[in-house]
Amino acid sequence: MATSPYFNNYASQVEQRVYEDLVVESIKIMGFDGYYLPNDNDAARDLLFGEDPVKKFQSAFPLEMYLVNATEYGGEREFFSKFGLEIKNNASVILSKRSFSQRVPQEHFNRPREGDLIYVPFLYGTGELFEIKFTDHTKDFFSLGRKIPYFYELQLEKFKYSQEVIDTGIDAIDDVVTQSSYTIELN
Repeated sequence: MATSPYFNNYASQVEQRVYEDLVVESIKIMGFDGYYLPNDNDAARDLLFGEDPVKKFQSAFPLEMYLVNATEYGGEREFFSKFGLEIKNNASVILSKRSFSQRVPQEHFNRPREGDLIYVPFLYGTGELFEIKFTDHTKDFFSLGRKIPYFYELQLEKFKYSQEVIDTGIDAIDDVVTQSSYTIELN
């Protein structure tokens, strides 16, 4: 046999727990505190086309996350299309499954969903909202001996505000509405 019989990750739940503890601790050491904002308007969700008429983000759950590429945005960035200049700033973050299941109510959300928002508080001094475009729960490819993932890698795109309801009770997140919306003050 080529593999060592003394290290069996697939049968030992104690070793799997140690691996999970190491993943959680490394995210807490090298990561940042962000917020997960789920879309609370499931009643109006269009199951045929997958769109919501009005998205409502009324709760925010603090989670520790790790920014995968901290040097620059990923993705296509700026490019000209038939609609003019488009700016697509993408980022990737990793969050542990244990932290997500402890802090986010599990009756509706058993994993981060596409279309939900992530608030990253330290970008540009005020923070930015990102929309989850893809949740990769097979990033570790079951290499550590467990089918349940240790972490999720979230592919994020900069959020473009278009009259969504954002009222979480956290001033830094709710200020995105006043900064990004088109408002006219009448005297």
